[in-house]
Amino acid sequence: MHPLVSAIHDVARHHPGKVALRWNCHDFPYAAVDRQINTRALAMQLKGVRAGELVAFAAAPGPDSLVESAALWALGAAGLPLHSGAEGTLPAHAILEQATGFMHPDGDYLKAAPGSGTAPSFPPAVWLHEEPAAGPTAVDLQEFTAVLEGAEKRFSLSTRTVLGLSSMVHPGSMIDVWAVLAAGGTVDLINHHESLTGDCLGQHLRETEADLLVVPSALPRRLRDVPGAVFAQFRDVMVLEPFDRNSRTALADAFPCAIFHHWDPSTAFEDMSDYCPADFVAGTNHQPKDSHA
Repeated sequence: MHPLVSAIHDVARHHPGKVALRWNCHDFPYAAVDRQINTRALAMQLKGVRAGELVAFAAAPGPDSLVESAALWALGAAGLPLHSGAEGTLPAHAILEQATGFMHPDGDYLKAAPGSGTAPSFPPAVWLHEEPAAGPTAVDLQEFTAVLEGAEKRFSLSTRTVLGLSSMVHPGSMIDVWAVLAAGGTVDLINHHESLTGDCLGQHLRETEADLLVVPSALPRRLRDVPGAVFAQFRDVMVLEPFDRNSRTALADAFPCAIFHHWDPSTAFEDMSDYCPADFVAGTNHQPKDSHA
């Protein structure tokens, strides 16, 4: 079993109810999700999925896609989520993205035709960054562990609830989900946020128990659909890309009580910069001594 999946299971076994997913206001203790992962992994193995393969699958909002990814990791394979709206062309897209096979929604596993030479082996990936020029790149366990250790030290993930505004099509945005689960925290999962109405998104942001948020690319634009809304419960907001001033202003207005943390994923986690809302908008590093004073 992939060490990440195993680590989450250990936390779930020793601290029942501590590790949890929340989806559409319903709690899913990870101990229950654990059983789904094992069942799905066995089904995949019987269908022919093997370690080292890069398996594409149709991603959908909710815990099911998380289970699919974790089941692949448990088998030593890597997962490549593809948008379920393009169902007719998914196998073709999977092959173009260097996938070695495609898990069809009806349960069949379609292996790609072997090319010339030795087939590449893909490690069980924590997530995959989609780079148009280079194809998908796996982030290995060692790299993820380094990020997790830095995040736990800085944010105490094991005691936090994070709002999982994740895109299953761009799993690079899922650092928040897997890091918090691995640390023993709780994820309030809203991974279809781009398709929500403004009123519904605003309701989720107001009612969530989370106080930590990793900002996806589309969130500043979506916040314009809830003008004037303030979400004061958030203590930490992490940004992974350089937003323009209008986007920074939208974020600062929506989360006025948060410390903004900018991290370039190509650098060490310790190199993250901290900003108060005003300095985040201005682009001036503030480095507050006590981010939650």
